[in-house]
Amino acid sequence: MFPVSRLVRELESRGVDTLVDGAHAPGMLPLDLGALRPAAYTGNLHKWVCAPKGAAFLWVREDKQAELQPAVISHGNNTPRPGFSPFQDRFDWAGTFDPTAWFCVGRAIDFMGKLLPGGWVELRRRNHQLAVRARRLLCESLNVPSPCPERLLGSMATLPLPEPFQGRPKAGKLDAEQLLLYDQFGIEVPFVRLGAPERRWVRVSAQIYNSLADYEYLARALKEVE
Repeated sequence: MFPVSRLVRELESRGVDTLVDGAHAPGMLPLDLGALRPAAYTGNLHKWVCAPKGAAFLWVREDKQAELQPAVISHGNNTPRPGFSPFQDRFDWAGTFDPTAWFCVGRAIDFMGKLLPGGWVELRRRNHQLAVRARRLLCESLNVPSPCPERLLGSMATLPLPEPFQGRPKAGKLDAEQLLLYDQFGIEVPFVRLGAPERRWVRVSAQIYNSLADYEYLARALKEVE
């Protein structure tokens, strides 16, 4: 996790507008855009909120809305509607599309918030704690270091792959070992290549349908494909 609130304030004090790419934040972290108030913020709702793909949002601070235009201007730009801002009129209906994913967002938020007695607060805490335990287990099992303190984790964790995985060239869009994990073990987990010199990493996530046994299974599978 990044100190987004502090970054927004520091950049704003220097006259720099901030567009926050908060793809994973909704549902994983407490999010108060009224308090954060960057110039703009965008986030996905098909990840931790579990709405259908295509459910996302763009939030723009009031003083910046007049400056922003969509790639395709909504017909509402020419027909202002009572109760809607010019910003909404420009963006709301930019052509024929399927809004089903948008309509599901409210029900998804409500459904996920009722899965545990403590609601969203308990769900976020549970997922964070599982991600922390999963990283500990994987780092110990694979004998790799933890790249950052646990306090910087949300409900996801990225860790380096063991040395036998390093230095192998990429043959296609996906690494061969990632495909093997899916085809032979039924595991969907992303491999990434970062840094100079390049190192290979694996990223795990923790949602309410996961348990620690899933990460124990992943650790065994990684040892088999290395």
